[in-house]
Amino acid sequence: MQPSSSSSSGAHPPDHPNSKPPAGAPPAPAMGYPANPAPNGNSIPAAYYAAAPPAAAAANGTAAPAAFGVAYPYPAPPHHHPPPPPHHHYPYPQPPPPPHHHHHYAQPPPPPTCLRRLLAAVVGAFLLLGAATFIVWLLLRPRAPAFSLTSLALSRVAYSRANSSLSASFDAALLAANPNAKLSVAYFSPLASVSFAPSSPLAVASLGPFGQAPGNTTTLAFRLVVEDAYVGPDDAAALKTGDGGAVDVQVRLMAVAVFDRGGWRTRRRVMRVTCDGVKVVFRRKNSTEAAFNGPPRRCDVVL
Repeated sequence: MQPSSSSSSGAHPPDHPNSKPPAGAPPAPAMGYPANPAPNGNSIPAAYYAAAPPAAAAANGTAAPAAFGVAYPYPAPPHHHPPPPPHHHYPYPQPPPPPHHHHHYAQPPPPPTCLRRLLAAVVGAFLLLGAATFIVWLLLRPRAPAFSLTSLALSRVAYSRANSSLSASFDAALLAANPNAKLSVAYFSPLASVSFAPSSPLAVASLGPFGQAPGNTTTLAFRLVVEDAYVGPDDAAALKTGDGGAVDVQVRLMAVAVFDRGGWRTRRRVMRVTCDGVKVVFRRKNSTEAAFNGPPRRCDVVL
């Protein structure tokens, strides 16, 4: 802000810095630009010399008139204008953001320490038992037993053409071999059956349980009696003519097998033995007896 000056236009100094004011006019106020040139022409800017120093006191003791204004020791600060108001793209002020709702859910209480320890102990015991069983199984490697049909004979064969019924006795013998050198095998609830393939069983018989030591071979002999069992026309073709011939017989055995090694036992497994397509030949015409003639027949074992 500049100080007020005289109303006369001649009181103002000219724009040129070297021009002199008229006689009798009071000194001009400092306006922020140099009133006098630099004293020695050095590099100091002339702006720092705003006006001449005040005159000394007169000889008569009266003070000389003071300079109208005070010199600035630095350039006048520039005029700063306030920044323009921000421009909004919308005619209305933006609404405040919605308050954030924090949902606090109640955490379920942790289970008791004793219960967690009990569950960890049970899980650990099951894992250890499973690992031990798997390691023992890898070391022992149970192998399925081998079965072969060594003999099969029919006796007292009587076929009725009127009602297509058959009465006969089947005598069979199976050779069971345990190929495991360290494991014994126990057979529970053995069940034997015989049929004319592929018909349904003609006779079924339950056998007694038995077992085999490691590397043991056992012969299992059994008899199946058929009483007035229905036989289809295709299966009874050789029985109708009475001229003899051969019939295909199927012998099956099913049991529950368990492998044992000292105190270690495997779980119970259902074993199925099937001897398919065994030809039984009648001895002569109108004979009531027939037999399997040939080497032992290897049977299929599913364990």
